[in-house]
Amino acid sequence: MLAGRNVDDASSQPLLSAEATSGYWRRSFYVMCFTFGLNHAAVTTPIAYASSLLGADLGQASNATLYVVCMMSSLFLGPLSSNMFGPKWGLCFGMFCYIIYVACFAIATSFETDSLGAWYSAIGGSLIGGIGAGSLWTCQGALFAALCGRIADTSSTPLDAVTSELSSVFAIFYLGQECILKVLFTVMQKYAKLPDSVGFLFYAALALSAMVCLAFSGDARPITSQQRPSLCAKASSAVVLWGDHKLWLIAGLNLSFGFSASYVNGYINSTWLDEALGADGSDFIGFLGAIVCLIATISSVLYGMMSKALGSKVPAVFVGSGCFLGIVALSFVQAPNGKGPAGWGWGIVVFYVLHGLGRGVYESTNKGIFADFFPGQNAMGAFANCMMQNTAASSVGFLLGATSRFRAEALVLLGCSILTVPCLLLANMQRSNAEFVVKLESP
Repeated sequence: MLAGRNVDDASSQPLLSAEATSGYWRRSFYVMCFTFGLNHAAVTTPIAYASSLLGADLGQASNATLYVVCMMSSLFLGPLSSNMFGPKWGLCFGMFCYIIYVACFAIATSFETDSLGAWYSAIGGSLIGGIGAGSLWTCQGALFAALCGRIADTSSTPLDAVTSELSSVFAIFYLGQECILKVLFTVMQKYAKLPDSVGFLFYAALALSAMVCLAFSGDARPITSQQRPSLCAKASSAVVLWGDHKLWLIAGLNLSFGFSASYVNGYINSTWLDEALGADGSDFIGFLGAIVCLIATISSVLYGMMSKALGSKVPAVFVGSGCFLGIVALSFVQAPNGKGPAGWGWGIVVFYVLHGLGRGVYESTNKGIFADFFPGQNAMGAFANCMMQNTAASSVGFLLGATSRFRAEALVLLGCSILTVPCLLLANMQRSNAEFVVKLESP
């Protein structure tokens, strides 16, 4: 099959043997994992520091801008860039935009808090970063699928076995590097005493090196019988699913995680952290972010084992939504000294532990739920909506934070957490009924 061919038509890479080609695509996959993880880790660090370094108003506004633009970009620009340039080069475009975002954030931290220079740099960078984020995530998914397809073809391995193996590998690179870089920034800030602007410029350089490495890796494109897919069809693949109400019934974890991210990174970081840990509490944001990533990495494996053992994803979702609910409940606890979380000292880490446990469900079980409900040709549009729902929630959360409506933000997070499991059960019932009707109607 491959032995008689000298060139891979889709990627223009030489083919020597099936075994050698499979190894080539595996190496390309590892390069993709490493470069994507490094670039993304360099970008998520400024998000966590925005409220503490730029001030609550500008920090919340810049994060809100980033998420709002990302939400729109993921629905339309992401599918278009993947189709026009191919997954790898669309991913490089998203990485380039991320580099500009981190560099602009570094410049913003060099100005006085809330100065015009800080506002122009932070908001401008967020606009560019949001544009790139939509392409980055959509193209990463397309490149992941294409590389898995190449590996399955050349190694004569079932595709589902390849995706199961490599999805866990990607998660380790993705969350692991985020954990390392957040710890590293704490070390540079707290112990090496580097200025914030220098630290973020260094992270922009790391993101740039990741993009350059990816540019020289293998370029796999999906194998399809279609010659030129319709750009309009690609761009509207997410919107087409809006009429299916199951898409909204299973949105609970996306919304809860999105609001939790804005609540913890915005309200908790800017309101309680310094008082709880001392005047230099913001120096530990990178360390706390690393705790979130580490717990999410470990718990995602445990949630997978739980779902497999119980034969249902609902218990894991119940645990995750309970963690998000706990974040809201604990933020209103005044005991033991009437100062609330500000008087807990290092006990304030409980918010980050709960957020990490909730993120573990979002990064694993939640993705499986969307794959279950929207398989096959609907998968791309479904996962675009998954990201849209998450970024929309974070956008609203950061906007509420920017206008100091923290109680409203907490109440929305509380409502989403409470409704997550009941809505999922309702969606499961409707899917079961629909499958039953199909069986009755089949000859």
